[in-house]
Amino acid sequence: MQKTILSFTIGMSLLFTLNACQPKSEAPEVEVKDSTDQIRQPSVNKSPKPTIADNSAIDAKTCLALSDAMQKVDNTSKIEAIYAIQKLLKSCLPTASNAEVLNVLKDYQAMYERFLWDDSDINDEEFNNDFFEVMNALEQGEKVAEEKLKNLSPRVRYLIGLIQNGADVRVYNLGEGYYSFSHDLKAMADIFTPYLRQDQKAFIQQMAIENQDIFLSDAAITTSFAELVERAVFWEGYITRYPNGYAVKDAKTILDSYRYYLFFGSDNTQWTDDDIREFLEPEYKQTMVALSKRPDSVLAKDATNYLNFMALSDNERQEHYPAPSTDEDGYEMHERTMTYYRLNQAMQIPSFWNTDGDNRDCSNGVICQDERLD
Repeated sequence: MQKTILSFTIGMSLLFTLNACQPKSEAPEVEVKDSTDQIRQPSVNKSPKPTIADNSAIDAKTCLALSDAMQKVDNTSKIEAIYAIQKLLKSCLPTASNAEVLNVLKDYQAMYERFLWDDSDINDEEFNNDFFEVMNALEQGEKVAEEKLKNLSPRVRYLIGLIQNGADVRVYNLGEGYYSFSHDLKAMADIFTPYLRQDQKAFIQQMAIENQDIFLSDAAITTSFAELVERAVFWEGYITRYPNGYAVKDAKTILDSYRYYLFFGSDNTQWTDDDIREFLEPEYKQTMVALSKRPDSVLAKDATNYLNFMALSDNERQEHYPAPSTDEDGYEMHERTMTYYRLNQAMQIPSFWNTDGDNRDCSNGVICQDERLD
């Protein structure tokens, strides 16, 4: 299906580009020469005998202007305004408390959701087809047909222009013919992590790496088996290293999700045959065996359970992990379904699908956040 629903994709992406609104008159105008300027300490006041109180007052005013500027960002904003906001960040972040830095980061991430929002008619088939062709051409590095651009909304044309001009906006392929806009999450993390604790820095930097591209596309896992293992190992290590650290509850949820995909795959990604007896690739087995040898590791226990399950005969599986002949709705349970039913008993991995009303989303951006249910 080669159609694009922009409002849908923004809800999926939340990948907030380093481009945003035109600040209103309340925020001080700041000249910016380079959008990728490194964060630096605010310039020293040259007035005679500056006092600490005076400097603190200046910083407070700067941060207040920053908050106001970010709150005013919407889908009519221009990229020049984000450069001014980034300059304000250089003055605000070095003097902000840890809690204030995290709050600014949260606002900064939310700002890009508004910046990327587009309210084009999602039922306009011609618009959606043209958008797909344009975004696909940009993704492939091909020339964009001008006649296709004419049918797109002014906002979409503006964002596409940013991509064409080398701004920090890029094509984000969601699969199944859907596209959206995103930006470099690593660049976002680099702005804030110098002013955060080590545990917060580690969490946010890893999120930036993992969420830079989509994890599931067309019900298929987009990462390699080895990378999936690396991600799971990182989050297990994070929880061990920082048992009371930043967002450790979110880290546990992320780990459980990777444990699930590592041992159950997805609808369109399998690591073994349907009977879960043979790995599809030799390196999968090598990686799993190596994982089983990690010391003091939940993942090692998982890998051991998985390898033991693979070695069981049909009768042994039924004996150790009995499965009913019908599902909860009374329908006959197919062999493959029965196999995974037994595997679920063997692995005992907490379900990250059953959140008991928790609507936390850790698949977009550099921090986890509550999903909007509207």
